[in-house]
Amino acid sequence: MQVLVSKFVLATILVCLAIGLATAQAPVVKPQKPMPVPASGRSRYPEPPVEAPEPLTPRRGPNEKAIAVSADVSVLIPCVSEAHVRINGWQRNEVRVFVRNGSNVGFKVHETDPKTGKPVWVVVRGLPGSSPMPDCITGDRIDIEVPFGASLKISGREIDTRIDSVKKVEIKSIGGNVSLRNVSGGILAETFEGDVTVENSSGQISLKTTTGNIVAFGVSPGQVGDIFKASTSNGLITLQNVDHRQIDANSVTGDLLFDGKFLSGGIYTFKTSDGAIRLVLPKESSFRMVAWYGFGMIEPEFAMKTLQSDVSPGGKRLIASVGDADATVNLTTTRGRISIAKQASEKP
Repeated sequence: MQVLVSKFVLATILVCLAIGLATAQAPVVKPQKPMPVPASGRSRYPEPPVEAPEPLTPRRGPNEKAIAVSADVSVLIPCVSEAHVRINGWQRNEVRVFVRNGSNVGFKVHETDPKTGKPVWVVVRGLPGSSPMPDCITGDRIDIEVPFGASLKISGREIDTRIDSVKKVEIKSIGGNVSLRNVSGGILAETFEGDVTVENSSGQISLKTTTGNIVAFGVSPGQVGDIFKASTSNGLITLQNVDHRQIDANSVTGDLLFDGKFLSGGIYTFKTSDGAIRLVLPKESSFRMVAWYGFGMIEPEFAMKTLQSDVSPGGKRLIASVGDADATVNLTTTRGRISIAKQASEKP
């Protein structure tokens, strides 16, 4: 009996040792996690977003709205509280608005064409509850596409605005820069604090800023009698190739530069209280000049015929003519120099 028990114990010990040895040698296999399956056409790992211009045709999210309109539609945007505003003309007879990270927008049609039924007067406004101010639009950026023949009227608070390739623009803002290109039917642009730039545009033009510079180049009238006006309280005014026959440029504190030509019968007025006036003209220029200057001087490169010269306690006045005196030029500066230079004979 004792021998049988010993054999049984010995067998049990041998089995346990075998099981332990097998357990120690067997590798532990952990279940593998399923690999993420990449979407078609995309990399396995997401890439950081890249800032790029918003596309014109695809939908850009719930904050994009569009409406079919007449080709010569008038678009009113009564209130933009704060945003970078970009407006571009395109060939479609459609107004499309996209607001990034801001208000929901909607359209209100004020008038339609009785023949086609398409809107000719549309209001773009913020929807109730999406902006702290009624009808106001706000956001990081607002992109608007309108027909090439559209006329725009915009009112804003703190907005940086760029408008390209439309018919007509009227914009008034409390602050922010205004940049306008390829506007064919006239411009009225006013900002309280910011620069105003106009390029390759035509029609009657009025530019005004309280604190900021004004730059205009490649500008012409749309019809006979169109006037160009530029006014700033504190800033420079630079006009290059502005072909209006009536130009009125006024700066309280700042220099005035005109690089262009005086047309026959034109009336040109340049005035600054504290700044210099510089005219750069073709060699074959013809004009009659009336210059008022207090504590400065006149430096002409043209041969002038003095018609009248006065000195008084309030300053000095010089009336002179160049050539046949076809145009009239009025120059006024209280503290500054008046220089009239000739353009280079040869241009690249």
